[in-house]
Amino acid sequence: MAVIRCFLAKGHATKNGEQPMYLSFYLKKEKVYIPCRIAVSPDNFDHEVGKVKIGDHQHKDKNLIIDNLKARINNVMVKYRLRDKQLTKEVFLKEYNRPTDFDTFYAYVLFYMKGHPHEIENSTVDVHLDVINKLKRYKPELYFDEITSDFIKDYKVYLKKKLENKDSTINKNLAVLKKYVRAAIRDGYMMENPFADIKISRKINTVPTFLKENELNTLLQLYCSEKLIGGRQRTLEVFLFMCFTSLHIGDIKRLRIEQLTGNSFTYYRLKNRNSKPDPIIVPLSNPAKALIRRIKKGRKKGLLFENMLPDQKMNYYLKEISQIAEINKNLSCKSGRHTFATIFLHNTKDLATLKEILGHSDYRETLIYAHILEESKQQGIQCFNSFNVGLTF
Repeated sequence: MAVIRCFLAKGHATKNGEQPMYLSFYLKKEKVYIPCRIAVSPDNFDHEVGKVKIGDHQHKDKNLIIDNLKARINNVMVKYRLRDKQLTKEVFLKEYNRPTDFDTFYAYVLFYMKGHPHEIENSTVDVHLDVINKLKRYKPELYFDEITSDFIKDYKVYLKKKLENKDSTINKNLAVLKKYVRAAIRDGYMMENPFADIKISRKINTVPTFLKENELNTLLQLYCSEKLIGGRQRTLEVFLFMCFTSLHIGDIKRLRIEQLTGNSFTYYRLKNRNSKPDPIIVPLSNPAKALIRRIKKGRKKGLLFENMLPDQKMNYYLKEISQIAEINKNLSCKSGRHTFATIFLHNTKDLATLKEILGHSDYRETLIYAHILEESKQQGIQCFNSFNVGLTF
């Protein structure tokens, strides 16, 4: 039988000062670490014998867990010895890391999401599920011990070359994966952090799709002409409201008539409901007021937009509408918010106010519109051309 040592992982202490417990042993001169998925205060742990002291009121149960895990380790070794099969570290971990609570890393992720409903916004849950499902298509069965730095690097190459994902999409996928890997480490399912040497960039270099003022005016005229019918006209109505108010499609779905006043409205951004639950006040321009009067149709309360179409359907209609209006841009619901931000910043140069209206918690989010400031800088420098100091050009 292998000599199995129980120890505390000092680098991963919990908020109350307890440290996760691990088992370690050698297998063909390779050291193997096994998480116990329990923690104890260093003062209540006997480092010599590897047991929890009676000072911990749960010492009996915790010691029982330790004994059961040691037996489980030995069972794997005995099974391979009886079969006269070679047991390497890699083979052992694959055999061992199929616990009854989580067959795969994916099962753990779903369990974590259900157990932390207030940590992940509803609008973000679908994004996380898409990321996990994409990873699942790459590796249908993924176990904790298989998530190494080499695995992540290979997956990054797959996203870029095979799926041809943009850098921003790749970084988002890796950031989501990193979140659940860190949770697995805290819960004791993983010992080492595979992201330790992998940098995930938060910088966004792509310029979002937006409308210029003349293009927005073209769509406004198309809306007023009422040439569009059914879902296309309703989609254009919602899109124009986003262009004039900065709202995200998710927040528009929740906006109520009672929130609207004469010159502004107040709302709580859905995305920041937990991280930044502050009210956002959005002033209303004349076009926004006119749209509201038309949409309300005399109603005094209730949702401003009733019977909203699915996002995917509206995005489909927006591409048709852009063709009808002869606007050669790949419009989506997000383009409305980007249009507001671009036109606002172009005319005011007020990045601080724009950050507040958009409800951004970090200036780095607002700086994706910095291309407008760059254009203004180039235009502003031209004012010096009127000075004539007798130089020859």
